Amino acid sequence: MGGIDSPRPASQRAAAFILTAAMLTTLAAPAFAKTWYIEDGDITVKASDTGNDVTQKDKTTYGDKDTIITNRKEDASSNTVTIEAEKKDDKVEVTLKDVNIDTSSRNKAAVSVTGEGDTNIKLNGDNALKSDIYRSGIYGSGSGSLTISGGENDSLTAQGGSGANGISSSGSLTISGGSTVTANGGSGTISGGDGICSSGGVTISGGSTVTANGGNGGSLVGGDGIRSGGGLTVSDGTVTAKGGNGDSKDGYGGDGIRSGGVVTISGNTVNAAGGYGGKVGGYGICSFDRVAISGGTVEAAGGNGSTGGGSGIYSSVIDLSGSLELTAKAGSPTGKALLQNGRELDLDTIKDKLDPGAKVTATDANGKTKQVSIPRPVEPEESSSSSDGGSATPSAPAFSLPGLTVTDKDGQRISYTSTQSGNTLTVCVGRLTASFRISLAALRQLRAEGIETITFQTILCSTTLSVDELLAMGGEDAEVVLTHHIRSSTLTVGGKDV
Repeated sequence: MGGIDSPRPASQRAAAFILTAAMLTTLAAPAFAKTWYIEDGDITVKASDTGNDVTQKDKTTYGDKDTIITNRKEDASSNTVTIEAEKKDDKVEVTLKDVNIDTSSRNKAAVSVTGEGDTNIKLNGDNALKSDIYRSGIYGSGSGSLTISGGENDSLTAQGGSGANGISSSGSLTISGGSTVTANGGSGTISGGDGICSSGGVTISGGSTVTANGGNGGSLVGGDGIRSGGGLTVSDGTVTAKGGNGDSKDGYGGDGIRSGGVVTISGNTVNAAGGYGGKVGGYGICSFDRVAISGGTVEAAGGNGSTGGGSGIYSSVIDLSGSLELTAKAGSPTGKALLQNGRELDLDTIKDKLDPGAKVTATDANGKTKQVSIPRPVEPEESSSSSDGGSATPSAPAFSLPGLTVTDKDGQRISYTSTQSGNTLTVCVGRLTASFRISLAALRQLRAEGIETITFQTILCSTTLSVDELLAMGGEDAEVVLTHHIRSSTLTVGGKDV
């Protein structure tokens, strides 16, 4: 055909087109999992449908799935990181890996977070953020949630500039995952910055270690260690929060923890101390709603002042319960240890709400101490050895009734005492945790003998049951199991919860 190619069949042309389109699609695919070096310029990370769109030096990489920001050298860089989660459903995750940023010379925050969406800053290694005057180390101006997470070997130190916060969030703030986070408010000529400040609430969990220090105030007030508009929850973590000092003669000390919402502490360790005030000291813990402490070791100390001392805990409601260990100390000269609704809390009113092992100590401004504590009972060992030196065997019940047994928390039978008064049978055992067990057949026999109610008593719990009601719940072979665990009880009939 004179060297001229014949036209290809339509099927071959279609295949070639599909192959070419596939090649073009591959060439146009975005880059993934890139490491960004802060020394190369300011970095902006923006949420998109395909991942993060990352811009540096006016060049944008689209769809980055694992955005890691780090330093080439240990020396601090003055470049910034901006995270944009603009839409409500946006989610941005950024890893800071051994980042060192100092924007003291630029009048900018080291890391800024904007938008209505959610942002997660993951920590890898040791990270340091320091900002310029009136700028926070991390500044979240949007309404979305901000989470800072990392493992036990990861850390972050965020230093606010003069009068600025260490970490600031207009939305909620969560610190989790076991990392170590230190947030320092900057000292100011008028007022100090807060260590941590959140309008939407603060949650500390996952075994994180958090230290938050308010900056000193030159002529007005020291910053708060942690300030939250929407409450503070500490469920599993070690928290140290210290208010800054108000150094002038008219100055006020900052609060260790200051919250517009409920302060809830249920575990681990919290140490909150108000700062010194040239005039009035700060509160250890202050809530304009409610303070509820049900566990952990908590120290709350008011700061001293020349004319007024801060209270250890200040709130309209102070709810102390469970197995907490609390030490509250009033600041000199006029502070209160536990100031509830304008009056010192009477420790006698909380005894019934405390579990064994709990202890509350209150020290007034003159150093006088009051304490309420609940002893932790030692449960007796209920076992005996066989005559030939063999293994221990469970003891048989004393004053036993046919078909009725009591077991300990491990399911082993233990002794009990039983007494009858009128139509009530009372079964007692000296344990915190134990289970009362009886078959409905045995219960029917007791009813025939005139027993209408049965009361089961352990050290801190008592439950009374109607025999007729129990008999109406199951068949002849069903078993009633009533379990006491410290102050609570559960009941099953035939294996079903009642």
